[in-house]
Amino acid sequence: MKINAKNYFKINKTADVTPTNNIIRLATKVQIGMLESQDTEKDITELDAMKNGLELQDDMDDFVQRVMGYTDKQMESINNTVSIERFGEGVGYLIMRLNGISDGEIRLSEQKQRKELEESKASK
Repeated sequence: MKINAKNYFKINKTADVTPTNNIIRLATKVQIGMLESQDTEKDITELDAMKNGLELQDDMDDFVQRVMGYTDKQMESINNTVSIERFGEGVGYLIMRLNGISDGEIRLSEQKQRKELEESKASK
């Protein structure tokens, strides 16, 4: 499948991605890390939370670089210019694409999420 994540990572490169076992395993590892970072009931120290956050960022970097075929220099540029929120959105985009969700379906989902977020802010 062809993936271009310019909207998230500011690099106009289309990658021809085959969802291999290793890529899917890495995507799953990243998803698990993301879910664990959101688990507010998990009893861990602040230090462990910070260490887990750094490990998750490293895993996300590895995932993006492997899927998109970015060079080390391109990854450095991404890490110096893209916010962590936007980077996370880009990782989510790549995971959805690897799971067979089309660009159009992703756009609709993102629009719906933005609308819900704006409505929740407006109601407060």
